[in-house]
Amino acid sequence: MSMPYPRVGYAARPGRGAKLYAQAEIRKPMLGIDARLEFMGTEDGEPTFVMVRVLKGLTNNPALGGPFGYHIHTNPIPPDGNCTKAFAHHDPLNVTERLVCDPAFPQFCQLGDLSGKHGKLNGTTDGKIASFGYSDAYLRFFPQSHSLLGRSVVIHSSNRTRIACGNITSRLDGTADASFKPTHKRSTFIQQYPTSGAAPPTTFVIPFNGTTMTDSATIAALPYPLPVPALSLAEALNVELTNITRSVKFANTQQLIIQPNERKVNGSGPFSGR
Repeated sequence: MSMPYPRVGYAARPGRGAKLYAQAEIRKPMLGIDARLEFMGTEDGEPTFVMVRVLKGLTNNPALGGPFGYHIHTNPIPPDGNCTKAFAHHDPLNVTERLVCDPAFPQFCQLGDLSGKHGKLNGTTDGKIASFGYSDAYLRFFPQSHSLLGRSVVIHSSNRTRIACGNITSRLDGTADASFKPTHKRSTFIQQYPTSGAAPPTTFVIPFNGTTMTDSATIAALPYPLPVPALSLAEALNVELTNITRSVKFANTQQLIIQPNERKVNGSGPFSGR
């Protein structure tokens, strides 16, 4: 899905002065790609603001394979720059890639599916894309299970090939120094990472179409169950990841399944004293 870039609140954002701040520099010298993402958060339930800038390299040459998806992935990129080591999309609620994200229903999207929620990057003649920004009501700096900290951003061609990647760095977790330069150190906040990535799905399901919730009969006929919807930052500033057992109808059969679930936690999070 490719959409016009929303420019939301650009001038009013504090940039590196934000209470919660992280950035990613995404480069692929072989292809001439150089892109930057900034993540700015608060501790008052406001959405996380994301600013995107492509300095060069994302051309509209068909050989490069645009439009380009981009996502937060679970693991940081190793020193050798191998983008496959980022493993899968950041997805604490186990939405999986097989359920196609609909931006009208972001609560059912993978947390790290930025282009699914906000639109793919369209290549340009000179490979530059002017800065644009958007608000994401589900993108979190905490808790660990949900945090964007210590992870990476990967840019994909339309056939899902990983063409460029870069680590998310921040002073909050020691991956950036006081000057915001990467320290190349392990995150002090994220303690556990996956050791492998899920196999790519062979079939995809589009659970929604437009801005109206799909009727229950259609949802019941889907081959996979819908995930438990995510809580927005406005609904819960902080959450705990738990499991819930519930009866769900999918594949036209009522089934008892266990799914990841978010539980609201009181308090302003681990960075409130900084």
